Parts: sequence; C-alpha cells; structure tokens
Amino acid sequence: MKLSKRETRLIEQFMIQGMNLTANELATAAKVSTKTIYRTIKRINEAAGSEIIRSEIGKGFCLDYEAYLKGTIENQETDQHDEPLERRHAIALHLLFKSPKRLMIKELFAHYYLSEAVISSDINRLSEYFQYFELQLIRSDKRIAVIGTEKNIRRCVNDLFTKTHVWNEEMVTQKYPINAFDINFITSILEFIERKLANSIAYPYNMNIFSHLYILILRMREGEIDREEIIEGLDEEEQHLIEQHQEFYQIAQQVIEKINAYLVTELPESEVFYLYQYLVSSRVENKPLAMTNLTKEASEITEFFTKQMEKALGIQLNQQTDKTDLLCHIQPMLYRLKNKIIVKNGLLNDIQLEYPRIFEQVAQVSKEVERTYGTNPISEDEIGFLVLYFVKFKVIRRRRQRVLIMCSSGVGTSELLKVKFQRAFPELDIVDVLSARMYRKHAKDYQDIDLILTTINLPVETKVPTILVNSVFTKQDEKRVKQLLGEM
Repeated sequence: MKLSKRETRLIEQFMIQGMNLTANELATAAKVSTKTIYRTIKRINEAAGSEIIRSEIGKGFCLDYEAYLKGTIENQETDQHDEPLERRHAIALHLLFKSPKRLMIKELFAHYYLSEAVISSDINRLSEYFQYFELQLIRSDKRIAVIGTEKNIRRCVNDLFTKTHVWNEEMVTQKYPINAFDINFITSILEFIERKLANSIAYPYNMNIFSHLYILILRMREGEIDREEIIEGLDEEEQHLIEQHQEFYQIAQQVIEKINAYLVTELPESEVFYLYQYLVSSRVENKPLAMTNLTKEASEITEFFTKQMEKALGIQLNQQTDKTDLLCHIQPMLYRLKNKIIVKNGLLNDIQLEYPRIFEQVAQVSKEVERTYGTNPISEDEIGFLVLYFVKFKVIRRRRQRVLIMCSSGVGTSELLKVKFQRAFPELDIVDVLSARMYRKHAKDYQDIDLILTTINLPVETKVPTILVNSVFTKQDEKRVKQLLGEM
C-alpha cells in the first residue's frame, strides 16, 4: 500500500483526532475541496485493496485502524524501494565495498534501466556525496571507482547504513544482498559479546556493532585494502582508555580472533581497537561495569543537564535513580562525540513531532554544554535520545498490571511507544521491550504477562491478550487499549 503525501496526511488526521471526521473537517484541515477529499479517500481504499476508510451515515468518515496497521506492516515487508535516492545509496555501497576497484558503469546501472542523462546525474550526485567524506569518485573511460583512506570508506558506508535503516528484526537487510552465513556468524558474535558482558546491548548500539562487523567482513572480502594503511599505533590517551576498560578490550580481541578464523586471514591489531571503540561507546543494560571509571566531565555534564532540565520542566529528578540512568547514557555519548561515532535515532521525527517543547529545551541545554565544556556538536539524533530520558523521568509512576512491548527491531522503535504508553497508563508496569526474534527465543520467560503491545504480527501463538498498535501510539491506540483493559 503506497500512499502519496496528501493521502498520508489525510490518514494522519484520523490518527491525531482519534474520531470520525466529516468531509468538510478533512477538507479544512488539508486546505482542499471536499471533492478532493472524496477522490483521495477513493485512491487510499484502492491502494489498500479494501475499505480502510469507511463512510458512516450521520458521522462522516472513519478509519479502520487495525486494517490500516496490517496494511502498513505488509507494505514494509514487501516494498522493493526503488526510488532514486535509494538507488544511489545501493550503487554507492557497491562502489565502497569494492573500492578501489574500477567497476563498469553499464553494469552498475543495468538493473535500473536509466537514460544516459539520469546516469550522469546520479554519478555527479554521488561524487558530491563522497567528497563530504574526503573520498573521490574517479571516472575513466567506461568505469568508475571510489578512492580514499580505509577509515573514510568505512565512515561513509556506516553513514549510508544509518540513513537507510538497513537491518530488520532478524539482522537481515531487505535492501541489499547479504550472505546467509555472514548473517548467522555476525549474529552469533553479538550473542557472544552479550554472554561475555552478562547483559544485553541496547538498541541502537547493537545495530551499530552489527553494521561495523558487516562492513569489516565485506571490505576484507571484496575490497583491495592497503593493510599497511590501517595498521596504526595507539597513542597515550588510547592506551589509557584500554587500561580503564580491560573487559571490553579483551572481548574485542576474542571477537577479532573469531573473525580471523572465519575469513581465514590475520587482521591488524588496529581492528581490535576499532571494535573496542564501539563497545565502549555503547549502552550496556544493567551492567555494573558501566558505572566504573566514570569521567569527571561526564559527571559534571550530567549534573548540568539535570539542573537545567529540572528548571525547564518544573520537576525534581530522583537523584539516585534518574541521574544514574542519565549518567550511564552521557558517558558513552561523550566518547561517541569525541570519536565521531554516529548513532542513528530512527525515532527522531516522531520525537520532534510528539515532544517539540522538550526537544527544543534539550537542544538549548546541549548548545550550552558545547560552549561550556567544549564538546563536539551534539547531533539531533543524540538530542532525541536525551529527550526520551527526560520524558521518561517526567511520566514514570507506580504501575500494576504487567505489559510487554514488542516490535520488529527491539528497543529502537519501542522507546517512543513505551514513553507514550507510560503517560497514558501510568498505573501499568512495562516489564520489557524486545524484538520478535528475542520473544520467539524466550517466550516461556513471559508467561506471567497481562498484555502484549506489538507493532508487528505476533511471531508465535500465545494465550496472553495481544493488541496491534502503531509505534507512535496514537489516540486510536489509546482508545483500543482502554477498551481491551476494560474487558480483561
């Protein structure tokens, strides 16, 4: 079910209002005629293959919300995504993985059936994009290649992954081909890391590590890498960092040894440190190690954020729990900022729309942090993560019934749902947020759950009451949950 911007905005009106709407009300909101509304509704129903927007006598129009959600899920599972931007992303990744090999232009674009003018335009746009990462797109005769340092090539690949949300619930990319053996191997590596840490690595850090390992494996297998270039000695500060977090470094060494055996090669020691950086900059859930070796800067910045946001929100944070929770996020965040490690926030747009005032307040405090402590710029993605902490601090109260939240990729798309659900139902206890994959593996551990909120079709049969909702938890969702709770 592919919808235009106008059609999507019309559906959003139902989701925001959470009630029946007349043609006049829809026309006024969209600033179009009622005839346009009727035509738009007809196109939406045709695209859905069923009447998801119904006409009710005396009431106007009503959105069949559950049918819409199911259609959206099916669309996400089957859509091939062949838009121009995604086409250029796919071609860019192919060039980067093969760099510095020269590839035939005709073969690169053969799948898309484009004119010479469009191909030339794509190449120019790709060249401009690569320049941002200090990479060159070289064109000679009928071939092109990407030239640059290995570090910049991997930075660029990672940027493309964060832009396109590559990995789905099974750590499989729906947009780019990936060897099934590689999927299983990298997934086993993530599980190995979590076993060694005796805790899970939260979203989106687990995705970042998965992407890093995937990039490493494909570059070693497909590219012509100058190994001398990536063998770099560690400076004094890096050596000191390793001494502070020996457990992380030992795990990184063990992982690289496993990759050596998998690729039948010998990776340089610098690859251990690169992986170690991702581990140090990740949020490890409920890990005592996360509270060791805290820097003075992290503690001061946490205190700064706490005081400024208490004033802005007019609340008093719990000094023992809230501040510790925030500190455990800020410590690795500062390391990410210093080392330019990008963590994409897939919920950024939803967070900005749902909490514009708090987002602006956190953004202002972030600017003050940059000026006061001289940190690198705090990106909107990082600000979005911080916003969720302060929203959570503001809405958490005592809860009773036990609720499990589940979505395709785990904590990532569940965080906003979790926060909004807590605000609507503060008396309920959210036991966990997890992916469909993890629920399949550990369903027996969640037998005492009273309700499951899910943004996907449930992967296994269960006797637990289940309700399908939108990841941003609309008024329609809130109404349906209230109805279900009343029936329980």
